[in-house]
Amino acid sequence: MDQDKQETFDEMVGPVGSAAERLWLLATRRAHRTANKLRVSARKRFPYILPARGPLSDLDGGIEMSAHIFSRDPLVLYIPVGGPRPLHPLAAVGRRLAARRATFLLMPMWTMERPAIVAQMGRDLAWYAARFPRHEVIFLCNNEAERRLIVGVGGNAMFSNHNLMISEDIFRPLPDVPVVFDAVYNGRISPMKRHYLAFEIDRLVHVTYSIGELTPPAARAFIRRLQAQSPRHRIANPIVDGLPGRLTSAEVNLVYNQAAVGLCLSAAEGAMYSSMEYLMAGLPIVSTPSLGGRDVYFDPDYCLIVEPEPTAIRRAVDRLRDRAIPREEIRGRTLEKVRAQRLELTAFLSALLRRKGSSAPPLEKWPFSGTEGLMRWATVREIAALVSEPDRA
Repeated sequence: MDQDKQETFDEMVGPVGSAAERLWLLATRRAHRTANKLRVSARKRFPYILPARGPLSDLDGGIEMSAHIFSRDPLVLYIPVGGPRPLHPLAAVGRRLAARRATFLLMPMWTMERPAIVAQMGRDLAWYAARFPRHEVIFLCNNEAERRLIVGVGGNAMFSNHNLMISEDIFRPLPDVPVVFDAVYNGRISPMKRHYLAFEIDRLVHVTYSIGELTPPAARAFIRRLQAQSPRHRIANPIVDGLPGRLTSAEVNLVYNQAAVGLCLSAAEGAMYSSMEYLMAGLPIVSTPSLGGRDVYFDPDYCLIVEPEPTAIRRAVDRLRDRAIPREEIRGRTLEKVRAQRLELTAFLSALLRRKGSSAPPLEKWPFSGTEGLMRWATVREIAALVSEPDRA
């Protein structure tokens, strides 16, 4: 692991064919990372420095973000945020909605338990409030530590872990599906996912995919690294041209049902959707210590947090596998916690709509349909246009 508790390049790709190939992979990776840093640096600054009008005003319109229209009247948007300057998508779309009254519910995709990031965010919040007084910004925090940090820099924040959004209708125990793997790990191709920690597990299935954190040649080397571990290790995704294709949520749930234990191996991220997917499917969990809030719904009866060492991970998996805790028990106890917090958020949202002038009756049921509906990505330009369209319902 490196100083950030992530996989090193060697741990990710393993031995390569030749010294020349290794040098080429390292060089292309370095160039890829440099290009990404420059792109991210420009993207996160643009919304704060562009003029409100004129030919340069739309230079941030191509920034990709996700926004769910929770309500059109009053206007309430649910927006995932993250990265080194988390509010840049809010600033970009907010510039286009400056004349409208709007409320933004911000969901941290990545842990805000980073004081330097939160300090900058406090300055950005002050900048935003001064320029867009018709907007209200509310953070839905993944744990109490995150909430306290955001409140400490002037943010309006409440505890509401984003794993509440996982659909129990999709992720659930399935009848008559045999368990053929000791564990499943749902983790994208990324150094922060630390796949190598699972390599001592006897029977392991991976659900993985690429979002471009590694170059395609390096990602292919990583896939070869996973494939070489053991005849009883498997990648559930279809492999096309050396890279994993995507699975549907239903296909992922089927893979979960074929495993005895779910793995959470990163040191820091967001609340980790797959941790709740495991629990909804009735899987016990082996996790490493982490920041981000994925442990909010953990229970020591079926969730073990162990040191980030391959042997410790394997032993914990063996313990939980051998206990054979009924899946419906894990799912049922998890849903009890989830439903209580969903009721709290639903009541909060009803009060928010009333405070913003809505004459609609209070919400009677959970108003979100799952993360697939909430995480539809588009450009800032497209989202601003969508928000401005009349309600077609």
